[in-house]
Amino acid sequence: MADLFMGLTSLAWGLAGLTVAIVPALALVWARRILLDPWPRFWFGQTILLIGLLLMIGTTGLTGFWVWAVCGALAAIKACLLLGAPASWRERTLRWLGTWPPWLYRVGGMIDLVFAVCLAADLILHG
Repeated sequence: MADLFMGLTSLAWGLAGLTVAIVPALALVWARRILLDPWPRFWFGQTILLIGLLLMIGTTGLTGFWVWAVCGALAAIKACLLLGAPASWRERTLRWLGTWPPWLYRVGGMIDLVFAVCLAADLILHG
């Protein structure tokens, strides 16, 4: 059952990375919606926290366990910051993200895509 959740995590992670790599303007639209609207922020934060915990706990049998444990810890930290940050910090973060050039979003999307493919490969080969 854990392999199914990890596979779905890899699929969602890869689709999000591919989307941001192809259309970098969507990253800022998603960030604005998640940072400013409380309802999507709550659900996105809870989902990212769950995925982070699953990555830390569910990948113990994989070869690159330490990589996935670090990714899970970073996801959990990001979710906790997203859920507990004050409005002024979220607005400053959104303004800061607005100053990034589009190629930086593309690089981030490609990095997400690479991690998703590596997780899927690790699940297929060792899961």
